[in-house]
Amino acid sequence: FIFATTEQHKIPATIISRCQRFEFRRISMDSLVERLLYIANRESIDLTKEGASLIAKTAQGGMRDAISLMELCAGAGGKITAEHVNNILGTSSYEKLAIAAKSVSSRDYSSLFETINDVVSSSKDLLVFFADLTSFYRDMMVIKSSPKCSFLELPENEMQLLNEVSSLFS
Repeated sequence: FIFATTEQHKIPATIISRCQRFEFRRISMDSLVERLLYIANRESIDLTKEGASLIAKTAQGGMRDAISLMELCAGAGGKITAEHVNNILGTSSYEKLAIAAKSVSSRDYSSLFETINDVVSSSKDLLVFFADLTSFYRDMMVIKSSPKCSFLELPENEMQLLNEVSSLFS
């Protein structure tokens, strides 16, 4: 019998005394990417490393979520690239988020509204775009506060882009 909870403090001591405790942690992005590429190879799914990285980032350390997302993307057929993953999940690319942030830093509001219009016209959810943009700004704040942070698990190209854009802000 497996008893799983996120609220251990609510479990009576008599129950806890009879249980073995296993704490599950998030799986690293590198491990997720490696496993996704292995599964894709075994299942003859055409998955790029960039696509696997984006799936792993979205899964936030959950192997089951990562595999489910890969299966969702594979169901649409074709090569699973980062662009394909963004289209399937309705998310915006890191590049598009960077363009929006650069527009804000340079006070180029016509470019900002053009970026937002691109999101709307591509039938993506604007709330998802703004949630992604908020995460992008959070990542910039982290990188500005701690330039050598190792806990931001981002692909190398996204980390470079984040460093470039964050340098535009004080």
